Amino acid sequence: MQLQVTLDTPNLEHCVEVLEQVHEFVDIVEVGNPLLIDAGLSLVENLRHEFPQIGICADAKIVNSGHYIASHCFEHGATMVTVMGIASDQTIEGAVAAATLAGGCIMADLTGVVDIPTRVRELEDIGVEYICGHTGYEDLAQASNPFSDARPGIAQAIRTVFGYSYPLRELDLIRANIRGNAKAAIVGRIDEDNVDEVVDHGPDLVIVGRAIMGAIAPAHAAADIREHFAR
Repeated sequence: MQLQVTLDTPNLEHCVEVLEQVHEFVDIVEVGNPLLIDAGLSLVENLRHEFPQIGICADAKIVNSGHYIASHCFEHGATMVTVMGIASDQTIEGAVAAATLAGGCIMADLTGVVDIPTRVRELEDIGVEYICGHTGYEDLAQASNPFSDARPGIAQAIRTVFGYSYPLRELDLIRANIRGNAKAAIVGRIDEDNVDEVVDHGPDLVIVGRAIMGAIAPAHAAADIREHFAR
């Protein structure tokens, strides 16, 4: 089981400061999409130079031009690039081809995917290495506000029926439908209080953002979360 930390804020100085504290406790550092937009691929290149011992994920969230975008990410030092599971097979095939040439890998984010079991099998057949159940920022905001009317009934249903298990339900579906060597990942509101439950569901990769990035002592938070992996 691996730990990935997401640099999920556009504050570049803060991100680098935190990474300097936590890099020995994590396997992969993700240049989150907002930061990637703000700082560009030069940040990926700089992180590869400064922290050569850990993987670098470029959270490009590719939805088209798969080979072109993924190739550029790998050329700048990424070892993993994200695509959206809702992208076309041709787009994802292009990204996987770029990963193969670069010796890297592709992670597919299932946000927006309706038929998860079918898509997991398709993504694995294409050659995606990591498949990620993701409860994104907007979904978490909805779920934390039962009075929101932006998506009537959805927020309350998530809280009432699934609670935290909403991303865990996706993880279970991913694991149940992987037939080969693809790996299951999970991201969304994971912290020291619920990481035991996450570990019980058997992900290969646990992705943590704010519980580490927003901690008073980020290295302590990362070490604590990692300790739960070995219990």
